[in-house]
Amino acid sequence: MAVDDGQLADLIYEAAVVPELWPQVLESLARSAGSYWAVLLTRRADAWIGWRFSSSFEVEGDAYMRSDIPVRTGVTSRLFGMNRSGFVSDAEAFTEEEFRTDPYWAEWLTPLGFRHNAATAIQIPNGDTAVVQVTRRRDEPRHSAADLARLDGLRPHLARAGMLSARWKMERLRAAAEALALIGLPAAVLDADSRAVVVNALVEGSTDHVVWLPRNGLAFRDRAASALLRQAVRTAALRGESGCSLPVRSDQAVAPLVAHVIPLRGEGRDLFDGGYALLVLTQLGGLSPDTELIQGLFDLTAAEAKVAAGVARGWTIDSIAQEQQVGRETVRTQLRSVLLKTGTTRQAELAAKLGLVRMGPAPRT
Repeated sequence: MAVDDGQLADLIYEAAVVPELWPQVLESLARSAGSYWAVLLTRRADAWIGWRFSSSFEVEGDAYMRSDIPVRTGVTSRLFGMNRSGFVSDAEAFTEEEFRTDPYWAEWLTPLGFRHNAATAIQIPNGDTAVVQVTRRRDEPRHSAADLARLDGLRPHLARAGMLSARWKMERLRAAAEALALIGLPAAVLDADSRAVVVNALVEGSTDHVVWLPRNGLAFRDRAASALLRQAVRTAALRGESGCSLPVRSDQAVAPLVAHVIPLRGEGRDLFDGGYALLVLTQLGGLSPDTELIQGLFDLTAAEAKVAAGVARGWTIDSIAQEQQVGRETVRTQLRSVLLKTGTTRQAELAAKLGLVRMGPAPRT
């Protein structure tokens, strides 16, 4: 059923609260612009972090976003470079040669029977960029000035909906960080550049390990751990890959800790919910730093962690068995479990992997 612009504006604000409505809203947006499908995408740090296509084009759209074409096309950079505060027809931005050769059209749109686009880029206050695009079939006319004007009339509603969605997301993240503080866990939400967007008071008080950089950048006094943190956060935030744990050394007066990096990217369709990583800090207690740290990093049992710590120190199976006062075969069984959990296959490989975990005083920044 067709909706007028007032009804469509109401639907846009409703989708800001209930993200599952975006496909329906985008379907109505496409129809209002005489187009076949529409898409809303969000971008941060030069990577697409979320997208929603109109309901009639979700399968094809998801397949495109998970391909390598969005990385190879010049469409995005051209749209951003125009810096327009309104919708732009592709006829204004691209030549006929580019229509024939850019992978966006040559490898994707043209084979599907589509050609004509109108798009706009909207800056969201949290630093994200939202892109809205409507697309017509190849045998249909390009979007006219009247079409673009109608879309421009809806653009402020799309911008405010993006702002509201991002703001509500920040409130949810802040509540999650505070909940972790209640159970004694320092936690922070970081963007892909390791800038803190949410921190709880326990992180702010972790000055023995944490150092603050310009623009809310979070790092560790342990330089090696900081380098690993930057890499892990970027991977978790932009790729949504599984999180990791890493050791954070300290000087001899302060106990080391384990930093856990957990992706908050979610599914690609989560428009304003992705592109972040959760950092949780776990302080080590009174056990041997090597043993407790190894246990925390790889989810080992206490007995397995003692075996792993022995391997890290270069001990033989017989030496570990003697130290732990257990049988040789018991140590072998525990070692097999350690190799499995740490993703290694040989003692030498395990010892090399655990080399970083052996705690000496950390070089301080």
